[in-house]
Amino acid sequence: MNKTNNSFLKDVLNKNQFVKIKLYKIKTQHLICFGTINNVKATFLIDTGASNSCLSMENKDLYNLKTQGEKFEASGASDKKMEAILSKECRFKLGRFLMKKQNFVLLDLNHINSLLESQNIKKIDGIIGAEFLKANKAIIDYDNLNLFLKP
Repeated sequence: MNKTNNSFLKDVLNKNQFVKIKLYKIKTQHLICFGTINNVKATFLIDTGASNSCLSMENKDLYNLKTQGEKFEASGASDKKMEAILSKECRFKLGRFLMKKQNFVLLDLNHINSLLESQNIKKIDGIIGAEFLKANKAIIDYDNLNLFLKP
């Protein structure tokens, strides 16, 4: 993006009160960001292809997550089904962007974290998926590694 377009984008986003969140590109070319769940630090992978946002089931106690409903089978990029359960009303914060009652799907992220760790990349705590990105009118600026969300 050239400087004129970049300046125009910044002006439009500022006028429309979007919040900017810094993204980081990891060795696998995925984008991550940092935030908190119920005031505990967390690392998130941005995945526009994931239908739902999710958190690692193994961190349920660390993040003091409350669950809702029965366990169900979820599917991901692999052909394997995974056991999942819905968490409810998490206090979710990315930079200055705060969601006081965000729901996440809790599931086993070990397959993803094993792949990341095999590349000497720190594991993630969750995935920010399409439902969250769409609901918050997300704009990803790949050139400058920023995520813009509208509260």
